[in-house]
This record gives sequence, structure tokens and C-alpha cells, in this order.
Amino acid sequence: MSRRPGSSGAVPAGAATATLALAMLLALAVYFGLEAERLRAVWTTGAFFDTDDAMRMVQVRDLMAGQGWYDMTAWRLDPPAGVFSHWSRVVDAPLVLLIEFFQLFLNGVMAERAARIAFPAFVLLALFGAGAYAARIFAGRSMRLFGVASMLFCGVMFWQFPPGRIDHHAPQITALIFSMAAMAEAFDPARARKAAALSGAIMALCLAIGFENLAFFALVAAAPAILYVLRGAEARDALLGFALGLGGALTFFFLLTVGPARWGVEACDALSMAHLVSALTGCAIYALLAIFGARISSPAARLAAAALAAAITIAPLALMSPACLADPFAGLDPIVRRYWLDHNAEVISIVEDYRIDPTAAVLMAATILIGFLGALFGMWRASGMARARWLFLSALIAIGVAIGSLHVRVLSTTMPLAGLGLLAPVGALRDFIAARMTSALGRTAAPLTALLALFGLSSFGVALAEPPFPISAAIENSAAKAWRRPDPCLESASYEPLAALGPGLAVSQISPGSYLLAQTSLSVLAAPYHRDNHGNRLALDILRSPPALAESLARKAGAKYVLLCWAKPSDEAALREMAPDGLGAELTRGHVPGWLRPLDIKGTPFHAFQVMPRSD
Repeated sequence: MSRRPGSSGAVPAGAATATLALAMLLALAVYFGLEAERLRAVWTTGAFFDTDDAMRMVQVRDLMAGQGWYDMTAWRLDPPAGVFSHWSRVVDAPLVLLIEFFQLFLNGVMAERAARIAFPAFVLLALFGAGAYAARIFAGRSMRLFGVASMLFCGVMFWQFPPGRIDHHAPQITALIFSMAAMAEAFDPARARKAAALSGAIMALCLAIGFENLAFFALVAAAPAILYVLRGAEARDALLGFALGLGGALTFFFLLTVGPARWGVEACDALSMAHLVSALTGCAIYALLAIFGARISSPAARLAAAALAAAITIAPLALMSPACLADPFAGLDPIVRRYWLDHNAEVISIVEDYRIDPTAAVLMAATILIGFLGALFGMWRASGMARARWLFLSALIAIGVAIGSLHVRVLSTTMPLAGLGLLAPVGALRDFIAARMTSALGRTAAPLTALLALFGLSSFGVALAEPPFPISAAIENSAAKAWRRPDPCLESASYEPLAALGPGLAVSQISPGSYLLAQTSLSVLAAPYHRDNHGNRLALDILRSPPALAESLARKAGAKYVLLCWAKPSDEAALREMAPDGLGAELTRGHVPGWLRPLDIKGTPFHAFQVMPRSD
């Protein structure tokens, strides 16, 4: 019988692994049951529920249609030049493979829908695995099932993992949990090199997908240096392993995802040469510290060396791309920022979110706070290396809370971290019950009671929300009331009638752009992406200009249609507030200029107009 650390040895290793696999599959079954309505909508109608999911499918379709691997241009967005996307082929590739697989026995449309269901499910299954791995590191092998449960109950699966969710957030969240747990494992000198290398390699994968978790990874990357300051030569394997893992993997992913033609192009929102050089510089310094740093015996001197290493690491980025150290949206057109970004619900603060839906905002914040307090409890209760790990997790949650208070989307990344924080009080409760129950029934009751406690803590106070699952309505996304509330202008079904329009360039509001690209053959000027600076500004200028000037701008852009949606009074108000005498405002009042012809399209809240040929 095999015995593992943290286990009593009463359960064979093979049986424990089988039990864990079964638990993960059961959790996935629960997920499908709770998301049955959305799953059905994706399968039967192909509905999109988020602009990013629609845009991702546009990118995947273009790749499957023959667009180059390194060519990330969305050609139908702000044509003829198009917009070069900052998104990564790392997410496109598995979607293409899934579609190709399902096409073996389904037609193209249904294969795409099947892939959109399978992709988030596979990533969620990986998240369950990450939760089990992290639970073993923080709380012992016997807590792995609770790690799976913490990912199931923390609420993030309703926010970033539902059927149809194929954007980049879910893979990044999963990668962060794996990388964080591996770094925590590297606190043990006996496992440091392999665990730190794994942490660095997974971090590289995540950075190749996107930079949303960069703040969290700053702490993960700093952990080997902190270990070096505190432990000296004992941190050698952590330094060297992380340097090899991050440096090797990031180089691989850079070459895989960034074409040679763009090696000299500055990019602050995606992996670039400047980021690679900075990362490799840091990896080289970590390697030097691992080889020669043992000679520095004073903790103060090691701290100075680590601080110097940090400054040298950031220097290439500061020299090659100084703009990347400033506001990431500094280059955004001020008009676009005013009328789009400043109202984008993904970047609103928790205070603004509270104004939209106080109950949901408080409940989401409360559950994360409970997880944070749980991690602090684990730190208080533990000692030595275990205490350092709980401190590490607490610091990551604190980072998430700090940034999430400014941009609520970050709280979706913080949720699974907070879920892991609950393992400390839940484990203590299980141990307390088990110590006082010696019967077989008692030993069974202890983990079940702890599991119920985990569920109760993670869904604290959320029973006021809608059934069938308490978390699904309130924690699914506190900001859902802002960007996922029922809005006919952003419902996939509203775009189906527009598919009958012939190809051409459409002038529309910014938010509908992704859906128009995904569900029609139209090209668009505007879409909710910061790189579409020119197209978004031009679309806003057309809608804000008096009809005569708007005609000149629209014809110069080659526009064939004007498509506007005002399903609610607030939609009309927004168009009128932009410019009371602008084209958008005039159209809401029914004042259609002679150069536009209204199109009678039933079944959609969109008001469609065709640009007429010049009369002269």
C-alpha cells in the first residue's frame, strides 16, 4: 500500500486518484445541470452571450478559412486596413481542433456550437484539477476533494466558464491557480526546482494568452527572490527552476504567437519583444543569483541584490516600450474613452457596481472577504513553510481585492483564490469533528459536514438570489446587472434578422460591433476593443455630426448601412446626449435625412437604414 504525504495511508493511492477523478466529473455534471438553460441556447440557436465570445469566433472562423497563423487582423473591422488584434492564437488553436473534431460527425454549424460548449467545460475541468492541486499544497492531500468543491462553489464558473464562453479569461484564471500553487509548492526546498519550473512555464502560457493577470504574476515571479532574501542559498533551486521554466516557455510561446514581422512592433497589451527581453533579463539574473548569490550571507545585502535585480529586469521594458509603464489606455482617443470606455462595465469600480446593484455587489465582496479571512486564519493557525504559503495566498487575494475594487472584472480572478482560502477554516472544522467522532459514521460525517460548511461559507447570504443555485444569480457576476442584464440590443437573437442584409460596411454603436461581425456578413467601423481607435472614433463622429456632415463622413468611409438599436428609453437618451442635433439623435426622433432609406426588418430592435447612391 502506497503512502503519500498528508495522508493517513488508509486509502490506496490508486483509489484516491480514482475518487478525485470521479469528484471532478461529478462537479462537471453539476455544472452542466446548473447551466442547462444556457447550454440549450448555445446548442439550439448558437446564441452568443458576450461580445468577446462573438469576436473570438470571428477570429477562429477567419483562421479556419485560411487566414495566416501570425495574421491577427480583423479585416471586417474598420476596413480596408482592419484592426490587428492583441488576442492570442493560444486560445484559437484548441477551438479549431475541437471544431475539426466535431466536424467528423456534425455539420459545420453544429460542430462550432459543440466546440463552444466543450471548450469552457474542458477549461473548467482543468480548474477543478488546479483546485485539487492547490488544496494538496496548502492543506494536505486529504483536502483535494475540498479543493474541487472550492472551485465549484466560489461562483467563478457562472461568470467566466458558462457554455459558450470561449474568450481568454477562463484559461488565464486556470493558469494562474496552477502557477500560484506550483510556486507555493516550491517553498519546499526538496521540491523547489521542478515546482518553480512548472510555475514559470504555466505563467509563460498565461502571458502568451493575455496580460489580465499580470499583477498577480508579479508577486508569483517575485516569490523566488523573496525566498532568496529570507533563506539565501536554500532558495537556489527555486530561483534556477523558475528562471528555466519561465525563460524557456516564454521564448517558445513568443516564437509561436508573434510573427517575425512584428518583432519590432511596440505592444503594451500583448506579448512583445520588449516583454520577452525584460523577462529573459530577469530569468538571467535569477540564474546568476542561484549560482553566485550563495556567497552573499547578509539578508540586507540579499535584499539589495533582489531590489537591483528588479530594477534591471524592468529596464529593457522601460527603454524599449516606455509607454507600457503608463496607463494602458493612455493612447485611447478621448472621445472614444468618454463615450465608451468610461461606461464599460468591465472596468467600473466596486462603488459604481454597488450603485447598479447593491445586493449583488455586497454579496460578491462578502464572499471574497470571507475567503481572505480564511487564508489569514490558515496563516495564523500554521507555522513555518505552511504559514508562508498561506501568507502568499493572502497576499494574492489582497492584490485581487485592491485591483478589483477599481475594475470589478478582476474579482472573477480573485474568486477562486478566495475559494482556496476557505480550505483553512473548513479543514479545521473537519479535524475538530473527526477528533471527537471515532465511529465509522463519525469519520464519514466529518468531511460531509465540512463540505456543507464550505458550501455555506462560499454562498454566504446569497440564498436571497434566484434559484436553482444560490450563487448563480448574485455571484455569477455582480456586474452582470451592468453588462449582462437583459438587453435586446445585446441579445444574439436580435441580430439574426440582420443576416439577410447584403455585405457592406455598417455604421453602428460600439457595443453591437462584435455581434454584427459574428452573425452577419457585414463589416463594421466600431466594436468594443481599444485597438479599434480609428473605427470607433469615426463611428462616433458620424453619429454625433449633423446629418449633412454625417453623410460626408459616411460616404467617405464607404458605409452602406446605418444600424442603430434603441430598445429602451436609456438607449435613445444615450444617442441624444452624445449630440442633440447629431445623426443618431435625429434618427431616434424619426427624422430620416434624404441620403438614408429606412429598411423594414422585422424581429429586431435595430433600426436599419441604407445609404442611398448619390443623386448627382
